[in-house]
Amino acid sequence: MPNIQRTHAAVVACHASAAALDSMPSIPNAYACRVAPDELWLVAPPELLAATERCVVDYCARTEPTALVLDQSDGWSTFTLRGDEGLGIFAQLSSIPVPSTRPAFVQGAVAGGPAKVLLLDGVIHVLLPLTLRHHMAARLQDVCGSVFISSAESPLTSDQRTSILPRRVATPALR
Repeated sequence: MPNIQRTHAAVVACHASAAALDSMPSIPNAYACRVAPDELWLVAPPELLAATERCVVDYCARTEPTALVLDQSDGWSTFTLRGDEGLGIFAQLSSIPVPSTRPAFVQGAVAGGPAKVLLLDGVIHVLLPLTLRHHMAARLQDVCGSVFISSAESPLTSDQRTSILPRRVATPALR
């Protein structure tokens, strides 16, 4: 039986030059996900939001003071798929090509809406705009049948992460 859970993650967006983003050091316990040449997301457990944001702000203050750092956590909902069936479920919701290496970060349509997808070993985190959370839950019910998906969000925690922390991941087009 698939393990699907709504989770909440800290999402810190940094808008800066490509050079500044390329040279940003790893932030402890956060995945650095390149969204665009001038935009990097740091995805972390919600209790690390303040520390993650502080690290990015401090770095930008030293290297690119005009950078924009935003907490976007409240604008995104995350669905976490675990286990061997996760990729099969994801394939029924999206035609985004899934890289074979992990971690990986891809973007595109999932269940008919825009999404960001963080792929780890045995775990897929699908981040989508908060307004689409009920639609995604309904689509998951369509795909998975009787699998219970709670409407309550649990925090993304360390036990949901892999041993390859921290890691910088990028969409294939940005490599």
